[in-house]
Amino acid sequence: MNTVSTIYIHRSLARSVLFLISLLIVTVAVLVAAKVAAQHSPSAAGSQLQPNGGEEAAVKRVVDSIMQPYLAQGQRRAGGRLWRRSPSLGAIVAVSLNGHRYFFPYGKATHAGAPFTGDTLVEIGSCTKTFTTTLFALAINRNQIVPDASAQKYMPDGYTLRAQQLTPLQLADFTSGMSDDPSNLPRGLEQRSIEHYTVNDFLTWASNYEPRTQLPAPYRYSNAGIGLLSYLVATATGKTWEDQVNSEIFQPLSMPDTTLRPTPDQQKRLAQGHNRAGQDAPHWPVFAWYAAGGLRSTAQDMISFGEACLGHKEVNGKPVSTELIAAMQLAQKPIYAIPNGNKQAMAWVNNMGRGNPNLHPVIVKNGGTAGFGTVIAINPTKDAAIFIGMNQVGAQPAMKAVEILRHLP
Repeated sequence: MNTVSTIYIHRSLARSVLFLISLLIVTVAVLVAAKVAAQHSPSAAGSQLQPNGGEEAAVKRVVDSIMQPYLAQGQRRAGGRLWRRSPSLGAIVAVSLNGHRYFFPYGKATHAGAPFTGDTLVEIGSCTKTFTTTLFALAINRNQIVPDASAQKYMPDGYTLRAQQLTPLQLADFTSGMSDDPSNLPRGLEQRSIEHYTVNDFLTWASNYEPRTQLPAPYRYSNAGIGLLSYLVATATGKTWEDQVNSEIFQPLSMPDTTLRPTPDQQKRLAQGHNRAGQDAPHWPVFAWYAAGGLRSTAQDMISFGEACLGHKEVNGKPVSTELIAAMQLAQKPIYAIPNGNKQAMAWVNNMGRGNPNLHPVIVKNGGTAGFGTVIAINPTKDAAIFIGMNQVGAQPAMKAVEILRHLP
């Protein structure tokens, strides 16, 4: 090869390299410009969800902005009572948005430092009532129980109500006038367990109940009323509450960790609860009216329940029957207005946003035990559900759940 040819080849190679370098510079410039434009575009700056984790990041921002300041409070007065933050206060927040699930843990579940997870068990307290009213609604839709009939028609054998005018629906929507808990309970919490204050003790007390006013009575929250309702439903269907809740709800929705009596393995995953003073709380006993507040569950299980309550036709990869969805929606349906402007359903409350016409209802039920505060809530307009479990009584997360649901994108 002669010298002229060699020079020509070198010059050609040089021009090719320069062209590639120029092309690379232009490409980088275009990419940088596109990134800058995206950062300042309305869709990126607003609440619209982006792919690849954009939705989770948006949900996390909302949850953190509400939960972190709330959990940082050292003490406050709630209902006229002083609440002091436990050093071991923790929480798990589960959110389902458009069928996507997200879990956000805070603090500690145990003194040993175990973190909260979606599989940590908590005492869900009165959130249990929503399962009981779902079973009641199933029985109504199957024509097994008449909601406005005399409750006596469905009393277990051997028990006769003095209040013959009492109806199952009045027990479900808190218009029975019945007291919160039975009035003849032993003083000690442990002595109130079903082994000491038996089913017979409870049903005998309920049989002797006499309303102080004409029924339906004004709104009065009642654990005892929902407890009695569960026995009426059991009589009407011929199945115990435990059998029904397992076969009709837990198994179809794949909720293996929702139970009255945790197994040894589940006990290992149970968070430590705390009282209002921040000290360790005893485990919540199983009462004779357990259908009003006895269940333990996890965020994973409760968000499955929440999705079904939203009307999802599939939960955890399994179809949800139209019958179950219809019963859940019947239980959520408002029946009457209560003094605070919200609407009462069967155990559920429809939070109406203080009458603001721009706020759609959030359907909510809170729960509390000696050591836990919980809430399950749904926002059908946004196809969103939330469960919050906190390991201290008096934490009162219900309003925080409503706030989160209303601020989700």
